[in-house]
Amino acid sequence: MHKNLGAIVGLYPTPVTIVGTEINGRVNWINIAHIGIIGVDKMLISMNKIHYSNEGIKQNKTLSINIISEDMLIEADYVGIVSGAKVSKEDVFKYFKGELEGAPLIESAPVCMECEVVDNYETNTHDNFIVKPVNTYVKEEVLNEKGKIDYTKVKPVLFEMPNRQYLNIGSVIGKCWKEGEKYKK
Repeated sequence: MHKNLGAIVGLYPTPVTIVGTEINGRVNWINIAHIGIIGVDKMLISMNKIHYSNEGIKQNKTLSINIISEDMLIEADYVGIVSGAKVSKEDVFKYFKGELEGAPLIESAPVCMECEVVDNYETNTHDNFIVKPVNTYVKEEVLNEKGKIDYTKVKPVLFEMPNRQYLNIGSVIGKCWKEGEKYKK
């Protein structure tokens, strides 16, 4: 039997990302896990309006999305619990610059995306930035033999809100668009 928990969002876990931006020429990082994919060419980054990083994103109309691996967890959590308005987080991660201004990329992150902001769906409490990737940088050691990202090698950290925990991914359990071929009526 199912228990009704009310009107809660039940789509967790989500990948933990570090969003990079620049505010008045200074690099800032923030841990954001309220993210989503829109179609095949856009993403949504949902950020509470109280965050300092929103200012840089609105100034530059750019940001980076950096997928973290397990070995980055302490630093990733740190940049989510301190405000860049009070503490400089620029040196928490070594970074490099790609082609977009205002979108620093984390050297240790296995997957980094430079993104342009194409829209902001504002609610009373959140900026919901709709972004499109311009460039995606991937460490070679997390690519498979076909040159595609292998997330079992990336080992992304997942965020689970109801219990406020970080998780890791498990093993491959099947192939998309193949398992259903076994279904028999």
